[in-house]
Amino acid sequence: MGPRLQVLLYIVFGLFAILGANSAYLSAITFMEWWKGELFQNYFYQIMFLAHLVLGILLVFPFLAFAFAHLKLAYNRRNRRAVKVGYALLWISLILILSGFALMRVEGFEVRNPNTRSAFYWAHVITPLLAVWLYV
Repeated sequence: MGPRLQVLLYIVFGLFAILGANSAYLSAITFMEWWKGELFQNYFYQIMFLAHLVLGILLVFPFLAFAFAHLKLAYNRRNRRAVKVGYALLWISLILILSGFALMRVEGFEVRNPNTRSAFYWAHVITPLLAVWLYV
């Protein structure tokens, strides 16, 4: 991996770390609402949700640029197991990105079916955990 690709990796890791902390907060509030049956969403929660959307969108281009540049360098490595795990990590990450976009409510495009929305939601919740597991 060259120095420019390494800088891109650090940008991806930094954004991912901030997004992970943000996600932990949002998950904790969602869990507390489920557990207690009360609403805990306030103005700060809404700001954090907006930050999650912005950070997620900001992460897409650097991640895709890094992933495909790294794929170009690593696809013919001798360690086939690492290459296969890398492909799995790429697919899981693409599912994460696509499910995030599917959950956004944009004028003219919105997934309204509750079952479909639920599937996208759980895909968006589970895939980061799978991505971390595959990376480690």
